[in-house]
Amino acid sequence: MNKADYSKLFPDNRHEGETVLRQAQLVLLRMFRIIDHICREHDIKYWMCSGTLLGAVRYKGFIPWDDDLDICMLREDYEKFIAFAVNEFPADMILQTRETDPTYRYLPLPCKVRDKKSFVLSPGFEDDNSEKGLFIDIFPADRYHTGRWNFFFERTIKTYNKFICKCLEAANYKHLSSKKRILASFHPVFKFLLQRYLERSRKLIDRNRNLGNDCYIGHGFDTLWKRFFRYDDMMPLIELEFEGSLFFAPHSPDVYLTTLYGKNYMTPPREADRQAAQHAYTIKPILEDVV
Repeated sequence: MNKADYSKLFPDNRHEGETVLRQAQLVLLRMFRIIDHICREHDIKYWMCSGTLLGAVRYKGFIPWDDDLDICMLREDYEKFIAFAVNEFPADMILQTRETDPTYRYLPLPCKVRDKKSFVLSPGFEDDNSEKGLFIDIFPADRYHTGRWNFFFERTIKTYNKFICKCLEAANYKHLSSKKRILASFHPVFKFLLQRYLERSRKLIDRNRNLGNDCYIGHGFDTLWKRFFRYDDMMPLIELEFEGSLFFAPHSPDVYLTTLYGKNYMTPPREADRQAAQHAYTIKPILEDVV
C-alpha cells in the first residue's frame, strides 16, 4: 500500500488560527484526522476520552480553553496502531514511546503522537531532552475481571504502580521540597521496581485478553488512572462530531462522562478554573525556523 499524501488529504492549516491556543488546536486536529485515517484503513478501534469526549458532547469540538487531545485504544488495537503508525506517519509527526524515543520519561503514559513543527513545555520537564512538539495522548486500555477479588487485586497493583511512578516523578520537582529531594535520591531503586512491575503486568495484560466481552474496560496496567467501565457501556463504538468531522466515541458517552465529571458535566466550570485545566505553560504552535 502506498503511503498516503497527508499534505493533500489533511493540509497543515495552523496559520489560520487567530490565537496561539487556536493554532495549537488546529495542529492537534490535523494529527487526529491522520490518526483516524490510519485507524480506519487498518480496522483499528479507538475512542475519544477524557476532555476530548467532553468537548465533543458539550461543544462538538475542543473545549474552548483546552490545549490537548486524548484518545484510547484496547490493547490489541493499541499494539496494532503502534506497528502501523511508525511507518505511515508523515515526516512532521512522530510516534513517541519508550522504544522510539529513549529519552521519553513521562511514566504515567506509554505513548504520545507529536507534531515536529511546534513546541510545548510542561512544568517539571524543562531539562528533558525528548521531543517536545504538541501532542496527542494515546491511552492503552486493558480488560479487567468483574469478579470481586480478582478486580480488587487488579486495582491494588495499579495503586502500587501509581505509587512507584509518583516517587520517580519526584526527581522532576526536587527543587520544590525536601520530601521530593529525599524521594529523588532513591530514583535508581524506584526505577528498578518500575521495570519489574512492567514485566509482571505484561502477564496480566496477556492473561486478561481472554476475558472477551465479559469484563470491565479500564486504562492499561501500565498507566496510572483507575477508571473502569462495563464492556457494554464502551462497545460497540459510536461516532460523534468533533470540529466538523466524525470520530469514534464510547457506546454510552453519558455513562463515561458522568463517571469522570459527575452528572452536571454539561455545565462549564467557572472562568477562574479554566486556566488551571491547561497542560502547559509554554506553547508555540508555529516555529518560524521550521518550514
